[in-house]
Parts: sequence; C-alpha cells; structure tokens
Amino acid sequence: MRTPFRPEHNDVPEKATRLVYLPTNRPFEAALRSVVAETVAARAHSDDDVRLLVIDDCSPEVSRDNGELVRRVGHEHSCSIQVLTPDRWRRFVADIVKAAQLPAHDKAAAWASLLPPSGSYGAGPNKAALIAAFMGAVSVHRRDSDQLTKVDDTSGCSPLDIETRLLRTEPAPDEGIDAYCVGTSLTGQATRDRRDLHHVSADLLHRIDDLSRLTPLTHRSRRSDHPEVTAKRITGGVRVKRDLTGAVEMGAAALRTVYTWIPEMPAAGILGSDYFQKGLLYQLELPVYHHNLRAHHVYEDWRSQQSNDHHLGWYAVAELRYSVLRYHWNVFNESLQSCRGLLLAGGGFNSALYGSLFIEALERGTRQACDIAREFVSIYRQAVAASTTDVRHRLAVRVRALEAVMDRTPDYVGAAIREFAELARMWPALINASAQIGSQHGRLLHT
Repeated sequence: MRTPFRPEHNDVPEKATRLVYLPTNRPFEAALRSVVAETVAARAHSDDDVRLLVIDDCSPEVSRDNGELVRRVGHEHSCSIQVLTPDRWRRFVADIVKAAQLPAHDKAAAWASLLPPSGSYGAGPNKAALIAAFMGAVSVHRRDSDQLTKVDDTSGCSPLDIETRLLRTEPAPDEGIDAYCVGTSLTGQATRDRRDLHHVSADLLHRIDDLSRLTPLTHRSRRSDHPEVTAKRITGGVRVKRDLTGAVEMGAAALRTVYTWIPEMPAAGILGSDYFQKGLLYQLELPVYHHNLRAHHVYEDWRSQQSNDHHLGWYAVAELRYSVLRYHWNVFNESLQSCRGLLLAGGGFNSALYGSLFIEALERGTRQACDIAREFVSIYRQAVAASTTDVRHRLAVRVRALEAVMDRTPDYVGAAIREFAELARMWPALINASAQIGSQHGRLLHT
C-alpha cells in the first residue's frame, strides 16, 4: 500500500494546523510549562492553528494529578490543552480500524500494535501521527516530558517557531531550506544512561556500540567523516544547519510528511525504536535540520541516583534489545539506499515494500543477532569483574536481568521487526481512515 506523496511544490496552506504533543508517563509540570510557553508564543507569532495535545500513559493517580495541572496551567495562560487518555485512545483506535476496512487478520494485528503495553517508545509518536491525520495537520512537534525547551533571549524565538517556519512543503524563499525534520540536541543528562559502564572503562562502551556496526570503527576513525556544514542564521542568535550525523533528538523535534508513510516501532522495551521515521529521511536523503536552541534533559531523582534496581535491569535489557535491533537496522538501511527509487516511485511512498525489505534484512542477520546478545552480556560481566562498591552492585543487577533474557532476545527483536513491518504495510490505510473520520467531524478532536 502507498501513502500519497505530497507534491514538493505545494506550499502549506495560509492557515496550517500544527500538532504539538507531549507524551508522558510521569509528573511533568516543568515540561508542560515550557511547552505551553512555546505554544503561546507561536500562536502570537503566526496565523497557524497550533494545537497542544498531552498524550497520557500514566498510572491513574498520576493521570489525575496531571489532569488537574493541565487545567490550571491552561487557565493561567488562556491556552487550550487537550488530553488523550488511554480510554479515549482505545475508542479512537476502534473507530479508525473499522473505517480502514482491513481484513480480519489485519484488524487484530492493527489493534494489538496500536495498543501496546506501557514501555513502548513508539506508542506516543504513533498516536500523534494518527491524531494529526484526523486534524489535517501538516506537521507534528514532539516534546518529551523529561526535556525542557527555551526561548531565544535576543529574538524571542522558540524551537516551535523555528520548526513551523522551516517545515513547509515548499522551501521558504528567504531561507531556501526544504526540511522534513527540524529539531535540536540536548544539554543536561545523557539520554542513554551508561554512567556505570563508562566509570569502569570507556572502551567497554565502544565495544558495545561496535557490536551492531556492519564494519566496527577503529578508535582513530570514531570522529565523523561527514563534511562540515555551514550554519545559516535564522533570527537573533538562532542558527540552523543540515544534520548529517544524527544530532537531532526526537524528544525535541518536529516532522512533516514522513509520519504518514511509516509508523514508529510499537514493541515495548527497546531503546531507539522511535527513530525509524527520522532514520528513513537520512536513507532517502531528505533533509533533516538541527537548530541551536538546545533543550535540557533532566532525570527524575530515582534515576539520577540509580536507586531503583528494577529500572536498572529493565533499562539494560532495553539497551541489549536495541543493540540487536541496530544490527538488523543497519543491514536494512543498505537495502533502503539501494531501493530508494522503488520506494518513492509512482508519486507515493511504498510502505509495503519498506516493511518487506526489513523482513529480508532480518532473515539475513539471524545468526549475527545471537552472537551480539551473548557478547553484549559478556561485556557487562567483564565490567562487574573490574568494578567495586556501589558500581559493582548496580552492574551485577544489570547482568542478572540480562542473563535472564539473553537467549530470548534475538527472537524478541525479530518479532518486534515483523510486527513493525506489518504495521507499516497497514499504515497508509490507517492514516487515510483517520483523515476521513476527521473530515467528517470538522477536524475537531473531542477528548
């Protein structure tokens, strides 16, 4: 199935709908206030219809407290904020699966993929993509609940201002930038928390990363081989440049078009599984831009102190799965590059071909995936042997969790890829069904 390809030289409507969404599974007052500040500023600077949606995946108690916070902050700033609760999402899924007129087997598969268990990094982006189709939005703007954005002191420009300015289906004449993704990088705590492994040896980190590379890097070649890209000044102190190295973090970034072509991976507990849309842009050589208004990443107290043994084990397992996934992904990327013309042939994107190419890549890498899982755990065992005191305890917690899943990890990741490929095949029908329902309801989402 194909997702209609938006013509390259059709400009965004004069009054475009932009969906800003904040997925959360925790208390999030600081993040909410920073997003509301961006949204209020963007509404003042533009005629665009900027809509703010909180995607709730919290426990009932936290949901209740967050709901009260949303009402209070919205009232303080005269800002309309909608909340998509799990119950409302379930009803929405029922509507779009029915409207998509899928065969019985596909209905069951779509239902399962769109209602994954908690811990799915791709769930929030997938909800946002389908809600954006319902609203007729031309772009989606993600703000994670552990990341805080800021406004440029000189110009008053916010990241949202930059994103809406550059995410157009025709390059803006004053910038000459044709972007499919606009985002930034982070200050503060690392998004991948590997402090204990680094404390033992930075070389262990490099060995972990090399496991999933098709050609492991030498220490000398770890610096980027990409040419230097000149930054372009937008306004005040704000500059943007083409991102060729993966600097843009999706928790503070925005997309156009590509989220209608493919979903993100819905499987729970795999790091990096919400980066497939941006990754596809790189393989198709469609521009990703980085701006310098960096967001600030913060840890909750228990994560900062590494005081939760259950989370230590869960996160280590999620990283192990990512290491296996990343190998298959790298093989897959080679196929995407060689099939770029086929994927974009006929005036649309071939979502079914995308999925089938991933399955082929998976089948070619089955044996290597088993080796990666075993070597990953071996590296962590070496780290335990080389460490002492609290670091040794935390690494040992991780090793116990890794040993419990090591042999099952290749199959878990393989099943996640197959599920993702199936959802990609169905994605155009689901996007179109959501857009159809939205047109019947005046593009207004009632939560």
